[in-house]
Formats: sequence, C-alpha cells, structure tokens
Amino acid sequence: MKKFNTILQLLLSVLLVFTLTQTVSAQEAKVPFNGYVYLQPNVGIHQYFGDLNENDFYDKEINLAYGAALGWQFSRVVGIRGHFNMGKVSGGRDDLGAPSCDFSSKLMYGGGQLTLNVNELFNNNPKRLLNLYLMGGAGYLNSKSTQYQLGTENPLPNKENISKSSFMVPAGLGLGIRLSEVVGLNLEYNHNILFNDDVVDNFKNVNNKEINDHFGFASLGLQIRFKSSDRDGDGVPDKKDLCPDEYGTVELMGCPDKDGDGIADKDDECPNEPGLAEFNGCPDTDGDGIPDHKDECPNEAGSKELNGCPDKDGDGIPDHKDECPNEFGLAEFNGCPDTDGDGIPDKDDECPDLRGPKSTRGCPDTDGDGIPDKDDDCPTVPGTAANRGCPETPKGPSVEIFKVVYFNTASSVVISKYTKDLNEVADLMKQHSDVKVSVAGHADSRGDEGYNMRLSEKRADYVINYLAKKGIEKERIIKSFHGITQPAAPNDGPTNWAKNRRVEIKSVL
Repeated sequence: MKKFNTILQLLLSVLLVFTLTQTVSAQEAKVPFNGYVYLQPNVGIHQYFGDLNENDFYDKEINLAYGAALGWQFSRVVGIRGHFNMGKVSGGRDDLGAPSCDFSSKLMYGGGQLTLNVNELFNNNPKRLLNLYLMGGAGYLNSKSTQYQLGTENPLPNKENISKSSFMVPAGLGLGIRLSEVVGLNLEYNHNILFNDDVVDNFKNVNNKEINDHFGFASLGLQIRFKSSDRDGDGVPDKKDLCPDEYGTVELMGCPDKDGDGIADKDDECPNEPGLAEFNGCPDTDGDGIPDHKDECPNEAGSKELNGCPDKDGDGIPDHKDECPNEFGLAEFNGCPDTDGDGIPDKDDECPDLRGPKSTRGCPDTDGDGIPDKDDDCPTVPGTAANRGCPETPKGPSVEIFKVVYFNTASSVVISKYTKDLNEVADLMKQHSDVKVSVAGHADSRGDEGYNMRLSEKRADYVINYLAKKGIEKERIIKSFHGITQPAAPNDGPTNWAKNRRVEIKSVL
C-alpha cells in the first residue's frame, strides 16, 4: 500500500506543478484559445488489483466496462471533466485457507477530474495530431460483490450482492488523436484507488495485510466537441469575429493588425506601417499633425498650408521648392527676392539695388552701348568693350612711311640713286598689308604753269608704276600732283630748283 501512496503523491505533485505553470504558458500562446465543452463515451476493460491478488501482482482476469465523460476545456493546458462508468471486476485466490474463493463485483462509479495537456506546456499547436494528457481527481464508487466457492459458480452463504461504497482517487493518462476540428479519438488509462480494502472484493486484511482495493480502466473513447465555429483559427468564434476569414487577435475582435499598431487592418489606412489612431493608423514621422502619406515632407515638420513642408523665410514657398529658402522672395522667381524690381532676381542680378536690363545682368547702362555703367569708363558716351565703353580713337597705320625721290630737269624718271628708296617703300608695304600711301608729284617754277602741272603728274605716275611692278596693289596708292603750287624751297636758283623737282611718298590712314 505504501508503494501506491507514494505513486499517488508523486502524481498529485506533478499535476499541481503543471496547474501552476499553465497560466504562464497560456499567456505565451500565439493563438488565443476558445474553450469548448465535450462529450466522450468510452468503452474498455476493467482489471482488478488488491489483496486477492497475491503479492499485489496483476490479475489476469479482465472484464468489460463502459461509461462517459462530460468535460470543459477552459484553457489550452487545463480542463475539468466529470465521468460516470459501469462495469465488473473479478478475481480470486487459492492460498488463503478455507474458504478459498473467487469474487465478482458490479461497479458503478463517478467523479471529477482535472486534465492537463502535456504537449501544450511546451508548444502551442491548435492543430496537433497527437496530444498526451494527464488526469487526476476524486470520485465515489458503489460495489455489489458476490463471493463464490473456489472453482464453482455457487455463491457462498451471505456473500451475494453485498453492497458497499467508498471514496476513491482516479488518476491516469491519455492520448488524444485529432480526427477533425470537433471529433477526436482518445485512448485512456485510469487507475482507481479506493479508501478501503474490502469494498470491491469484500475481503479485509487478508493475511493481516491492509491493501486498499484498486482497479484499472483502460478505454477507447470518441470525443465530440461542442465549440463555436472559428474558420480562421484565431481563437475568436465566428459569431464574434469581425474578420472571420482572416487570422486576427482577440483584442481586435479577430481582425489582423500586420503593423502591430493596435488598429485593425480593415480600419487602417496604412496597414503596413505602425501609425496613430488619430490618423487612422498612418504614421506622422515629423510630428507636424499631417500623416506621412499626405505629407510632402514627412521627415521635416511643416504647415498644413504647404502640405507639411517647412518655409523658413515665410514667403509661402516651401523650402524644397525655394531657390532662396533663407530670403523672403517671390513665387515668380522660385522664392528669390528682386530688390530693385527690374525683373531679375537678386541671385542673378549683378546690381541688385539698381534697376537694369537683362542684357547687362541687371546693371544700368546709361549710354546703351551694352557695357554696364559699373564697367564703363565713359558711361554717358557709347563706346566699345575693347575700349572699356569709350569711343575708339582713330589709329595710324601699323608703320610710318615717308620718302622723297628727285628728278632731273624736265624728266619724269627718278634719278637712279633714289630707286633704293622706292624699293624700301615696296618692301614695307608688303610687310604691312594695312598700309596705304599717298604719292604726290611736284615741279620747279621754270616753264609755264600748265606744262609743270602735267610734268608733276607724270612723275607721280612713274613712282606708282614702279611700286606696282614690285607687287603693290594700286588700290593702296593715292595719287596727287601739284605742279609748282607746293614748292619745298624758293625757286631762286639751281640748288632750290633741284629740291622742288620731287615726288613725296608717305603713309596715310
């Protein structure tokens, strides 16, 4: 008997530990649990253990038994149930001396048990195929026993249909096999220990040993669950589930919340981003009161008028579109100011405080020569850029040429020693293509005036033809002849007459 008491104490201790820990486990479950009631009819066998089994060994006799259990599974781990069973046990011994006998007892018993789902302690799986569970509780048994002469079917005198009752402790284990959402097959073994040793077998203190009666019940049961429909398996019954076809949470009445912001996806305008209830589940990253999906600048606090964008200079143009975000400006210039009002924004205006045209980048140009006054050395007189806004001054030729060649009396051929001067003129004109020259013929005063005029022209023509033969274009030569009208010296004698018989060659503009 001590062995069975030890086993009972150990089993009850295990059940107590499991009961204390199941609350924590249930809180960690991912799928909320929806309790259910079940009915479980059982059929199986009884086997007797007691003081009519020598040395408390298992008796080989088995008998049919049946019953039913009505249970309430109120959490994943722990449930309670009531059970009622009927059946028969039998046994006997031939080593007791007279009268050695057999016995047979009809049993009716029932009670309540606490059940504990072992697997759910470690892993939440609402669709588990196999589930191991433990049972333990208390019950009450009534027995009607008859003792027979060993080896006969004759009841002993005064030993027929003796009724006795006793409290009992049923404890055991089971294996549930899930067939569907509402039907399961259960294999169970309950060991029932009575508080007395003569209730089942009607013998007491055999061989001065007190062994309480106990018997086993191995059964096969069909468990039928009465539970509310939960199509999506989220633990919220369909009749209470606002989203019966989507896995959700109990807090949101069975609706999903992908972003975990506490707002059901069906009511969440931003179901993939954690947000705020005031914005129907959408975030407001910069905290400006405008949800990100409506905020053109979600990472910078701004105003509603500018769709959530900042405007540091207060000109009504958001900074991200404002080319001058720190200066109050105009929309037509993308937020930049135009201080002088000339239509050119200050950032492009080289004279932001003075009105001017675009051609001079906003600077005034008083004389209209295209050179702004600030760069014009002659701001009131049109000029050229090359001369810093001032008019160009005439320039002389790139080389100065002046030669005088002389002729003999009444001759239009240059005295030979002066041909080297003509050659120098030709060379210089070839080197400086921009140079033009004037060729002017003269005569002394001897002879009549008409004759000398014609002679001075012939002398000029001689020089021109000479230069032309040297490759100088006649277009670059300006001819003139003056007779005696422009003497180089007074015509008062041979020396001065020789000075007046000449052709002057000089460069011109």
